[in-house]
Amino acid sequence: MTTVDEINVIIGHYDNHREWHDLARGNGNLGDGYYQFQNGQPIDLDIGFPEACRRMTKYLGTMGQLREDSVVLDFGCGEGTPAITMAKLFGCRVIGVDLSSNNLLKAKQFLEEESSTLNVEFHEANFFTLPDQIKNNSFTHVWAQVSFFHSHAHLATCINAAAERLDKGGTFVLVDYCGPRHPVFTRDTSKSAPDMETYIKYVKDAGFTVLIQEDASRHFLAGTKYLRKIALEEKNEHEINFYNGRISSIEENLIGMIVLIAIKN
Repeated sequence: MTTVDEINVIIGHYDNHREWHDLARGNGNLGDGYYQFQNGQPIDLDIGFPEACRRMTKYLGTMGQLREDSVVLDFGCGEGTPAITMAKLFGCRVIGVDLSSNNLLKAKQFLEEESSTLNVEFHEANFFTLPDQIKNNSFTHVWAQVSFFHSHAHLATCINAAAERLDKGGTFVLVDYCGPRHPVFTRDTSKSAPDMETYIKYVKDAGFTVLIQEDASRHFLAGTKYLRKIALEEKNEHEINFYNGRISSIEENLIGMIVLIAIKN
């Protein structure tokens, strides 16, 4: 289970980088995007990062068969863009949970600006200790869009928590960073992260049948190169160095991104 210190690290990550995230990624976009490719190269980076992130949510929702009668529990909803996008595109109900009160404040602001009719709500909560007002709902989907990497040490517990919220036939939708190297501290050889096979094993061990497994690292790489471009334009040396390290680590298969769609047995 995530400790208090670990929770504070996760919250601090977003609070300390919020200004840069808003500038480079666009308000509310804390994940990664989905791109079109031709001859192995992305052909639509000019759509911008916010639109690419919305495309990732649309892709996951389509693969996960979201519908108007779907009820989604969004684990690690961040600033709410995926939840709002799901509700807009598919007409489903979404309950988002996150550890960061500042993330949730922005999520509620974005929701208010977007629409008063979308069936979306946000709550401050830990994956492992959800309040009864959330646990008492019946969910068709549990959604984790680039949120579990903060708790890689507890990845199996995170996935088990997703399984607990679903009945037989429920759908688990995940996209996240994977190792073997840590996706943030890419050049620190003392830090590691679960690789794609470990993700798949934990999902199966939690009682799921994997329907779709996809190496989405090319999308991760394309988005990271776009973010480096913004860093270069802003002359932000810290972020330039960070993205250079991340790009080389993706290209060397030290880090990557995985998409999984699974059904509860």
